[in-house]
Amino acid sequence: MRPIAVVQNAHDDGPGHFGAFMAAQSMPLRVFHASNGEDLPRMLDDFSGLAVLGGPMSANDDLPLLRQTEALIRAAMRDDVPVLGHCLGGQLMARALGGRVTRAAQPEIGWIDIAARPGTGAAEWFGADALSIFHWHAETFSVPPGARHLAASAWCENQAFACGDLRLAMQFHCEITVDKIDAWLDSQTGRAEIAAHAVDSVQTPVRIRALTQSRIAASLVTAEHIYTRWMRGLRT
Repeated sequence: MRPIAVVQNAHDDGPGHFGAFMAAQSMPLRVFHASNGEDLPRMLDDFSGLAVLGGPMSANDDLPLLRQTEALIRAAMRDDVPVLGHCLGGQLMARALGGRVTRAAQPEIGWIDIAARPGTGAAEWFGADALSIFHWHAETFSVPPGARHLAASAWCENQAFACGDLRLAMQFHCEITVDKIDAWLDSQTGRAEIAAHAVDSVQTPVRIRALTQSRIAASLVTAEHIYTRWMRGLRT
């Protein structure tokens, strides 16, 4: 089996549970540490799929890395390679496919409930019609032409979209782990971002940690359902 190409955009936003789950399936990953300046592949001939992780930058920032990632996503589309986008990764998928990324009406930080849109096949991807999942974003994507709008939250209408059966873009972090949450909450940048927003869609660190204890197990189950569904399209 060819490995999955993984684009990591920030040192503290690694594969998380995506990596753990794929390891349990004996599925190899090739992580490209773009945050450290590592070059991305130009083509995906040697890979079974492409996963793009999150990051603190805007998808609209004038960074060569982001444009290279979008080009790689378009190459995957041309060659029928499965693509999976987490948060920033989902936003880059939207841009690559003709959508837009804009400032969200309200940022979402913490455990947010999302609901599947009826008649879209969302439950096949998520395993349920409603779920609580972790978010950390201040921007949002539009659903690109030809994609299926799968889910929404109270504060962010566009939570996920699918392009055919091989590609899923998510505004949320289904790969999240307790360690990742702790690292983000313990960082000076994370604390400052939370403190800057006194809105219902941004939870305090104390609230996030309390909810994590009760919701992380279900989140991992959701992630594994998503990843199992996505793996069906991987190239051998």
